[in-house]
Amino acid sequence: MDIYNDLSSRFVVESKQLGATEEELNQLRAISPIDVPSEYAEIVKQATDLEINVDSSMYLRIWGPSRCIELNEAHNVHMYMPHSLAIGDDEGGRGLFYLSGKSGFGLYVTGFGNLDIDEAEYLAPTLNDLLKNNVGVERLLEY
Repeated sequence: MDIYNDLSSRFVVESKQLGATEEELNQLRAISPIDVPSEYAEIVKQATDLEINVDSSMYLRIWGPSRCIELNEAHNVHMYMPHSLAIGDDEGGRGLFYLSGKSGFGLYVTGFGNLDIDEAEYLAPTLNDLLKNNVGVERLLEY
């Protein structure tokens, strides 16, 4: 996915940092309890710590690999939600996770203060579905 050309019109990248290196991605792969999805790797190779405006209503951040490692450890994500990986947040206390939950593997959102796989809300099968095809965007905005 080309983060600059393939985004739905409902999403606007407003801030970003340099893309991730293969070494940074390998460090994330080494600690991640799940296989790091290739779509995530493709996006963060282009830019990291993306701040994406969603319908002028909220922001969604997609972290780079180093930030993923730091914040997954800081929030003890793997202890509370095994087989998951937090990859971003909404700048309001909710995290964006890849995990296998009640609706299968995909993107879920839940508050960092309530890291419970059973409470996580399903958004979309993939990050590409969310950002390109608007799958789950309404749920993201209402949650």
